[in-house]
Amino acid sequence: MAETHKKIVQQFVQALDAHHLHDLDNVLEHYVEKIEHSDIVFKNIDEAREYYFKEHQAHPSAEWKIIEFQQDDQYNDTLTARVSYNHHIYHTTYTFSSGGKIEKIHSVPEHHHNT
Repeated sequence: MAETHKKIVQQFVQALDAHHLHDLDNVLEHYVEKIEHSDIVFKNIDEAREYYFKEHQAHPSAEWKIIEFQQDDQYNDTLTARVSYNHHIYHTTYTFSSGGKIEKIHSVPEHHHNT
């Protein structure tokens, strides 16, 4: 199960990076929800495509990268990862549906204090 979760998240990030928004069907549930800074940024796959399309237009050279997988909680069907995008690192928790696709993305920016 754990490997499956990681593979889905990797496919999701690769689809974003390659700008293959039609591939999101393979990894996201139709009613996927993303929460960032405690705001809901999209509530379904169509809004997700629009969101990532705008992100890509705003930052065409930015890449999505998984820095590390931190915690795979099979009991709650969640996987936590550190993801970098556009010079920021996000602590992101993915929640999976019973069908094995991502149904919730909760993303919190990591704060680093530069000395």
